[in-house]
Amino acid sequence: MKVKILDCRKHEHSAGETLEFQLDEVDNSFANGLRRVMLAEVPVLGAESVTIIKNTSVLPDEMLAHRIGLVPLYSMKARKMPFPTDCLCGGGGCVECQVTGLLTVRCPADQHSLQVFTDSLKIDDEEVYPVSSEERGLWLLTLGRSQELDLRIVIRKSIAKTHAKFMPVSTVAMRYATDIVINTEGMAKLTPEQRKQLACRCPDKAYKRNGSGEAGHADDTGPFTLCRDCVASDQFSGMLDDTLVFVRPRRSKRGYYNFTFTVESTGVLPVLQILYDAIDVLRRKLERVRDGLMDGDAAIDVVETRPIGGAPTAPVVVNEDVVTREGEEDNLAFVMN
Repeated sequence: MKVKILDCRKHEHSAGETLEFQLDEVDNSFANGLRRVMLAEVPVLGAESVTIIKNTSVLPDEMLAHRIGLVPLYSMKARKMPFPTDCLCGGGGCVECQVTGLLTVRCPADQHSLQVFTDSLKIDDEEVYPVSSEERGLWLLTLGRSQELDLRIVIRKSIAKTHAKFMPVSTVAMRYATDIVINTEGMAKLTPEQRKQLACRCPDKAYKRNGSGEAGHADDTGPFTLCRDCVASDQFSGMLDDTLVFVRPRRSKRGYYNFTFTVESTGVLPVLQILYDAIDVLRRKLERVRDGLMDGDAAIDVVETRPIGGAPTAPVVVNEDVVTREGEEDNLAFVMN
């Protein structure tokens, strides 16, 4: 397996980033597993509980608590914190496994209204703060004259399997690297004007043109969408016996595929850190399977897995193959044989 970073850029109007990388020589099940881990199993911080002491605004307590809970929080601190279930306190709550904060705001009697934003949240740890591209943060509610709000929050580490507020990404998309093969014999039967129309047909501009603007050969080096428009609805298909263009996922001699990933983060973690953490989570999952296989006859039928972040985890049913791993930390590459 090889990972190549193609692009990493910050969003113009949001706090997140977009990462594009290429994942080569892997099976599609492994690539989809990495995608699902980035979506649901990278640990981040979120408001686990909200205690409302006073709320005289028009917003009901339950709606306010829900809104506070969905505020994205910068989560590099999560790498240093244990899951509450793994903490020495047994999940009861201590300085090691949770961070506290408060929100106390009052609209003056001589002021018509007061906008409350996430920058008013006072969190005890300076490494944890609300994430937003706006200077004042995200809008929470509006207080009327003499209305006030007083609440306490408890921030803990968890994963998106337990709740969507712990999701570090907004989307993770993957697509196959493509092989585009032009039928030269079929192309020779077309007129120059028809070959020009075929070259213009692809929305991804996959066909390189010759000097006269006709479709000469395919450029399959880029990340294309595999729309198959030139194959499925070819306007020349009724004139020819053979298909003009063959589009298929690129496959290596070993039977593996290449994928291009697009990851959009919410800003709670650097997008590259999300990729590192996802690979680390996936590696630890495989290590648990390997260790279970090596533990003796008792682990042959079922490998026991440990719940993470309070989410129930189904047992892994083992096949007859032995799982081995070799790791290289510097380039994110590790090989499964």
